Amino acid sequence: MSESVILKATARTERGSRAAAKLRKRGFVPGILYGHKQENIAVAVPADALDRAIRVHHARVLDLELNGRCETVLIREVQWDYLGKSLIHVDFERKDRTELVRVTVPVELRNTPKATGGGVLDQPLHTLHIECPLGNIPEAIRIDITNLTLGAPIHVRELQLPEGVKVLESPDAVVVQLKLPGMEVAPAAPAEPGAGPEVIKKEKKTEDEADEK
Repeated sequence: MSESVILKATARTERGSRAAAKLRKRGFVPGILYGHKQENIAVAVPADALDRAIRVHHARVLDLELNGRCETVLIREVQWDYLGKSLIHVDFERKDRTELVRVTVPVELRNTPKATGGGVLDQPLHTLHIECPLGNIPEAIRIDITNLTLGAPIHVRELQLPEGVKVLESPDAVVVQLKLPGMEVAPAAPAEPGAGPEVIKKEKKTEDEADEK
């Protein structure tokens, strides 16, 4: 499961792209804290600590320390620069660890098929939309493909899922299979309506830049 870490934040009063740029030069990432019918708060968090939480701890859930109190938050959206190296903005959504959330998680294939029968590996689904308690978000859905054989794909309904995790894609959707070269593959079935993925985005106009308009 994703590891929860403590991240210290400070409230920020200055808004706009110039103020955000100054923060980034000082080693901070501008962000917004919202949710649970409470006021939105503009915050700043240390860039190195946030980067470590995401890249090293693979954290989705954080204990955000602000003004002497901690709030459980979900990293709902992260924006990077055009190179995908530097963080430029983050959205935190207030949550309770027991409430259900809908996020996307990667699919990780483990091992290699013992016999391919002349087929090549095809993975229609590299990520899955899931619903689960906030405190039980898995880092990935892992699939052992040692016994994968030609003509016997692994469907969503056959996945071994962590407790409390529900996949929102169609149960009949193919996750991974062996197929003969040249065979056409049916498109992946869509997720349930309203399954809106958690977004960890690349460069995008931030709320600070929008303030400049």
